[in-house]
Parts: sequence; C-alpha cells; structure tokens
Amino acid sequence: MNPKTNVIVAGAKGRMGSIISRLVNDSGDLALVAEAEKDTPLETVIDKGDVVVDFTVHEAAAVNAALAARHHKPIVIGTTGLSKGEEEILKKASSSIPVVYSSNMSIGINVMWKLVELASRVLAPEFKVDIVETHHAKKLDRPSGTAKKILEVILAQSGWKLDKDVFFYEEECGGAKEPRPVSVCSFRKGDVVGDHVVHFTSAGESIEITHHAFKREIFAKGAVAAARWIVGKPPGLYGMTDVLGI
Repeated sequence: MNPKTNVIVAGAKGRMGSIISRLVNDSGDLALVAEAEKDTPLETVIDKGDVVVDFTVHEAAAVNAALAARHHKPIVIGTTGLSKGEEEILKKASSSIPVVYSSNMSIGINVMWKLVELASRVLAPEFKVDIVETHHAKKLDRPSGTAKKILEVILAQSGWKLDKDVFFYEEECGGAKEPRPVSVCSFRKGDVVGDHVVHFTSAGESIEITHHAFKREIFAKGAVAAARWIVGKPPGLYGMTDVLGI
C-alpha cells in the first residue's frame, strides 16, 4: 500500500482553505498534517509536509513560496492578486522546486482560457472584445485574477497593447466610456462565487464564451488535484493546464 501524501494547507481558516482541508481529510490518499495560519506560521510546520497548498493573501503567498523553496517542498498557490514583484518571487522559487500557480483552479475555467485563446487567434483584431467579471462583495482585487488571465490570453493573440487598447471600469457595465477595442468590467455584489463572460463582437455577428461557478468546491478540487500531481515533478513554474494535460 502506497503511503499517503502529507499536505499542509496555508490559509486553512479562510473560505477556500477550510474547504481544501476538508477535501484532504476526506480523501483516501492524502493526509492533512498541518494547517498554517497567523497563530501557526508555515515555517513552524513546513517540515511535516510533502506539499504545501497556499490560499492566503498575496503578500503571504510570495513569502510562503520562498520558504517552500528553502525547505525544498513543492507548493500549490491559488492565491490571487499577486503583484509583478511577488510573481517574480514565485518564478525564482520555481528554479529549485515545482510550483503550481494559477489564478483559477477550476477545470471549466482552464478550458475557457483555451477557448478564448482559439477565438482570439481567429477573431482579433477584427472583433471588439468585452470581458465582464462578477464576484462576491468581499473580494478585494479588481479585476479578478481569472479576468486578468483572460485579458493576457487575448492580448497575446491579438497584438493589442495593455496601455493603449484596454479600458478598465467598474460596476456600471452599460458600455465603455472610451472607444478602445478591449474593455474589462468588474462587478462586486452579494455572494457570487464567480462569473466570467467574454463577448466578441463585429458589425455582423457576435460570439460569447461564459463560465459560471456555482460552488467554491470546484476551485478546492482543482487545488487538491494539483497537490497530488506536483509531488515528484522537476522544478518549474506550472499552471493548471499542466495538471490537467490540456
């Protein structure tokens, strides 16, 4: 019988971390050996685990990635809102350990990114693109990490530039106030888990790609799948597309 993989959940008392801890406990092949929080810092328990799963805040995620690298522990990071500097810390850590970093770990969203990539390759820049994302009122970062990734995919395929071709706005999604080819609108309301819609529109037709998240378990299940996958992998910076093989 194969031994269980020992998992440490950082941010275990949070909305996502608590679900991940439950899924790990309910699994037959994983063991929850520690829950890292402010009162139990990761550095005090990291030696117990085979892998760290981080759903904290952006400042802590970068610190935890550097700590995992020093202790040679693979880490899965689903925390959003990381700055460019914090993402550089993740990249540096990935030179010595495997790091799975994704702003959204659901299977559906990762398929959506692939669909947006294909649509952008064929339709842009002839079609105008509008991205609309909606999340619960307590979500702090705007746009969402998922919307930023959607935008990144579109820009890579279209040749449009972030500084001159993209217009960001919030709440009032009745229409962008500047005639730019790409708009990104953020709603924050109620307890919405996560909705993302991408509209491609020309004078003669339109295409819409939509993803609705109904339960937060979809993100937690992806994180647990990543924790299983990452153990034994060579150092590198991976995404959920690597985990899912798409």
